[in-house]
Amino acid sequence: MLNRKSVISIMLVLLLTANMFGVAFAASPVDDLLKQLGGVNSAGAVSQSNSSSGLKDLLLGLVFGTLLNKVFNLPGDVLPGGNKSQGNTNKEVIGFYAENWAADPASFNSLKQHYNTIDTVSPFWGTVNGDGTITTRASDNKAELMKFAHDHKVKTTVLLNNAKSGTSSSPVHQLLNNPENRTNAVANIEEYVKTNDFAGVNIDFELVPQEDRDQLTMFMKELAERLRPQGFTVAVSVFPKQDEATNDVAIAYDYAELAKYADQIIIMTYDNHGEWSGPGPVADIRWVESNLKYALQFIPKNKIYLGIAGYGYDWSSGGTQSLDYTNAMETATKYGANISWDDAAKTPYFKYYDAQGEHQVWFENSRSLGYKLDLVNKYDLKGVALWRLGQEAPDYWQTIQEKLH
Repeated sequence: MLNRKSVISIMLVLLLTANMFGVAFAASPVDDLLKQLGGVNSAGAVSQSNSSSGLKDLLLGLVFGTLLNKVFNLPGDVLPGGNKSQGNTNKEVIGFYAENWAADPASFNSLKQHYNTIDTVSPFWGTVNGDGTITTRASDNKAELMKFAHDHKVKTTVLLNNAKSGTSSSPVHQLLNNPENRTNAVANIEEYVKTNDFAGVNIDFELVPQEDRDQLTMFMKELAERLRPQGFTVAVSVFPKQDEATNDVAIAYDYAELAKYADQIIIMTYDNHGEWSGPGPVADIRWVESNLKYALQFIPKNKIYLGIAGYGYDWSSGGTQSLDYTNAMETATKYGANISWDDAAKTPYFKYYDAQGEHQVWFENSRSLGYKLDLVNKYDLKGVALWRLGQEAPDYWQTIQEKLH
C-alpha cells in the first residue's frame, strides 16, 4: 500500500506531464465537453473563461485520481475521483429539544455550542389531545430559541406527541378514529406551525393501539396533504421493529404507507432496555442494525433518520432511573466504578454498590455512537436524530463531524 507521500509524488508527476502536453489536451474530447458546459457568447464563439480552464483541471484530476485509485487500491478519501466505502458524507443531524422544567438550560446550551453541526432542532412543545386540540408545554426559552435558530440558519420543526391515559379508550384512539377530531387536529397543527414560524412538524404518537394502524396512516395522509403543498416538512417518529407480529407497540406504524406521506421518518432505535426491563444496553448495535434492515425493506433510505440516544439507565432493587452522560460519569467517579465495554453490544456499562445493593448502569458514549454512525454510512441513510440535546457526551459532536461530515 502506498503512503500519502508516495501518492503526492505520483500526483505531482502526473500534473507536470499534463502541463507538458497542454496542446494535446486542448484538442481532446475534454474540450468538446467544456464547449458544451462553457456556453456560447454573442458572436457564436465558445467562451474561454477561467472557470472553463478550472473545470478542465478538475476533470483531469478526477480521471487521474480514479486511475490511481484503481491501480493502487488507495482509500477513497486520498485521491480525487475515489469513492468512500461508506455512503455519502454530510448527513443531516436533527437534535430534539426538551426541558425537564420550564427554564431547563441543557438542550439550549447544547444547541448554542453545536449549532454548526445541527441541521434541524425539534423542540418538544406540544401534545395533541383526543379532540384535536393542542396543549402547549411550558417553556421560558421559546422566543429566544426560535430567534437563535433562525439567526444561525438552523431549521425548526415542532415535536408533537399524543395525550396518554390509562383508560380503555385512549386519547390517541379517540383522535384517530373520529374524522372530525382528525380534521381539528390538522387545522390546529397548521395554525401552530404558522403562528410560531416553524418549518414543519414532527409527529411522535406512541403506544398507538395496533387496531388503529390504518387510522394513523390516514391522519398522516391528511396532515401531509395540508402542509406539504405549502412547503412545510412533515416528519414522523416511529418505534423500531423486526416484523409485524411480535412487537405490539410498533405494529401500528405501517412503514410502507407512512413513507408515502412523510418527508422524514425517525426510527427511535433506543430503549432496547429501559424501565420496563432488566439491565441491558440502551441500544445494542445488533438490535439497532436488525431493526434498520427491516425498515429499509419498506422505507426509502433517503427518508430514514437513525434515532440515537444521549442517555442511559441505572438499574437496582430500588427501581430504574434514567441519567444523562454527565450523571453517569459522576456516579462512576463517586463509587469508584470501572467502566467496562460490551464488545458484542458495542456499548459501555459499569456496576457499583450502595445501600440498595448492586446497581448496573448502561449508557451511551462517543465510542458506542461511532458504531451507530457507521451504520448510517453503511446503509447511506439520510441522517440521525438525537434524543435529546444536552444529555449527550461532549465528544459526541466530534464523532459526528468525523463520521458524517
